[in-house]
This record gives sequence, C-alpha cells and structure tokens, in this order.
Amino acid sequence: MNSSSLRYLIKEGFHNIWSNRMMSLASVAVLMSCLVMIGSAMMLFVNIESLLGRMEEENVVMAFVEDGTSDTDLDTVENELKAIDNVQSVEFQSKEEGWEEQLAAMDEADAAFFEGLSEEIPLPDGFRVTIADLSRFDETVQKIRAVNHVETVRENKELAEQLVSIRQGVSVISIVIVAVLFAISLFIISNTIRLTVYSRRLEISIMKSVGATNWFVRLPFIVEGVIIGVAAGVVSLFIVYGVYELVGAQMGNLFSALSISLVGFWNYALVMLAAFIGVGIVSGVGGSLIAMRKYLNKEGSEIGELF
Repeated sequence: MNSSSLRYLIKEGFHNIWSNRMMSLASVAVLMSCLVMIGSAMMLFVNIESLLGRMEEENVVMAFVEDGTSDTDLDTVENELKAIDNVQSVEFQSKEEGWEEQLAAMDEADAAFFEGLSEEIPLPDGFRVTIADLSRFDETVQKIRAVNHVETVRENKELAEQLVSIRQGVSVISIVIVAVLFAISLFIISNTIRLTVYSRRLEISIMKSVGATNWFVRLPFIVEGVIIGVAAGVVSLFIVYGVYELVGAQMGNLFSALSISLVGFWNYALVMLAAFIGVGIVSGVGGSLIAMRKYLNKEGSEIGELF
C-alpha cells in the first residue's frame, strides 16, 4: 500500500466518523462509561494501597538490645540490621524516648503513677525496624533475632498477616474488575460498530467486488476505532477527576475524622491517561476488527446476496 492510498484511507476514516456521527457518539459514550468506572475503581484501589502502605509503615518491629550495650556495639547492631535484606529503615530509640512514648500512650492518671513509681527506666535501648515486604515477615524477624546483642524482639505477626491478605485481596479484586470492565467495553463497542458496519455493507460489498484487500477495507474502520478510543480516553480522564474531587469535597470531614488523606489525582493522571487511551484504542480497534470479520470472510458477491 503506497502513501497516497494510506492517506486516502485515513482521511476516509475521519470522514466516516462525521458521516456516522450519531453512531460514533454512541460508541464514545459507551466506552467513556466503562473507562470512568475503570478510572474510579483505579483511584479507589490506589487510595486503599496508600492506606495499607501507611499501616505497614506503622507496623514496625522493635529490636531491644541487651542492657549495658556500649555505643560501639549499638553502631554495629544498627549496621547489621540495615544490612538485612527486606529491611526498609532502622531508627535508634533510646530507653528514655521509649519510656516517654509509653507514658504518652497511657491515661494521665496511669502515666503519673508509673512516672513516679521508679526513677530507673524499665526499658532497654532498641531499634525501630521497618520491614519492606510483609509477606517475608517471619523470615526477616528471624534474621533480626539472630543479630548479636539483640535480646528481645517485639512484633505483631497477626497484623502483618492481615495486611498481606488485604493487599493480595485488593490486587485480585482490582485485576478482576478491570478485566471485566474491559471485556464489557470490548463487547459493547464491537456490537456498536457492528451496527455501523451493517449499515454500510453495500459499500463493503462493492469494495470487495472490485478487488479491495481485507486490510484496505479494514483501515478506515480501524482509524475510526483509534479516534473513538482517544476521544473517550481524554474525556474520561476529566470526568474521573471531577468525580474524585467531588467525593473528596463531600466526604472531606469524614476522611479528616478518620485521619485519611486522599492521594493526589494528578500524581496518577498521566498513567491513567495512557491506560485510558490504550484501553480505548484496543477496544475501538478490536471492536472494529471483530465487527468486520463477519463481512470480510465473504466475497463481495456473497455479501451482495444479503440484500
């Protein structure tokens, strides 16, 4: 196919969209509805992931060292902890800091009682260890226990397991929802475009009768699918943004009371736009190819018998 034929077919694709603008508008609207649902689900899962990430950061492991450990040995312990695979960060916490933290978590009366109970702080020095991948929690805790001068380790294995289960469940649900919505959009788009193809079956029959190749017939419809996909993707992004901002504004007080902060929409806007355009193009082009298959499997004369 030479360049002039390619330009003609692309131009024909744009012309066909305008000539069949009601069907094209219907295709864009249907695809937009699916993309908006996909985008809304994506932002929901992004916020859930962000919340889980903050919970994981707070689920630290406390590695308490032996009482009387020298400063040199404390530095050695810290370096060994940082060297453990899957350890994200290590922060030293002196016995004084740990005791103040314990008192702050108590009621005022209890704190006053324990504060005056003894002048000697009943806590050792320790390190706050943040684990990167909680699915390897047990393995990492065992390595922490094996470090020299680490006497006891305080950890919350049950919470770590729950967070891992929730994260896995969210991942599975998000994949299933996106896959289902994509399949729905592909099905609806293919049927919408099939109506367009059916209304132009005489044109296809004539093109096939004069020897046009399948790809020569397909290309204008593929161009239509690309344009529909891009248009639906761009518009859907701004609709999702509007819905996201509206939900944030309406439920801002509730989120503040629960100490929940929504992630910034524009941090994910480019990724979402690329995903929308990709899904839109695949749905539009795929729908066009599916719709065309019925007619291109027949010769022009055979298609003509349909009239």
